[in-house]
Amino acid sequence: MKRLFFTVFVLSVFLAVSVLSFAAEGRLGNIKAEIPVTASVGKYAEILVGDTAVNLTLMGAAGEVARDDDNIFTVESNCLVDLSFKADALTNGRDFIAVDYELFKEGNPDALLSYRTERENGDDVVIRNVQDYVDGVVRYNIAVAATLGNISDQSAGEYSSTIYLTVAAAE
Repeated sequence: MKRLFFTVFVLSVFLAVSVLSFAAEGRLGNIKAEIPVTASVGKYAEILVGDTAVNLTLMGAAGEVARDDDNIFTVESNCLVDLSFKADALTNGRDFIAVDYELFKEGNPDALLSYRTERENGDDVVIRNVQDYVDGVVRYNIAVAATLGNISDQSAGEYSSTIYLTVAAAE
């Protein structure tokens, strides 16, 4: 019984292979064959920030505002993407400075996003379908404005924060 099963199995495999394979024959010079070629490209993106860093200098006066409106980064993708923006509070570990962020896409004067941090880290804000592969490399700008409270609301010294940018394939 095992021998019969094995023989049927071998014949089945032989017939399957012979049905799937094709031969080209004919007079020399006229023999042609086609071989299909396929490729699969995964979804991919890149954020380039270069040496972009937000630099704010404040004298310390009540209600003073410092701006840095030139914070460029680029995004390139091969699919439709969402862009996520998040920022930590600007702090020295004890005191905080309120910061307003606006995100712009080059060539568009309207902000894609307005975002504020005061005493707590901000939440992720996702901009859906912000860019597609046909857009190529897209430049974005983050405008930043820090506003002091009363003179004694924040001590003199160095403050720091981080902006987090994430690109993900759109659903």
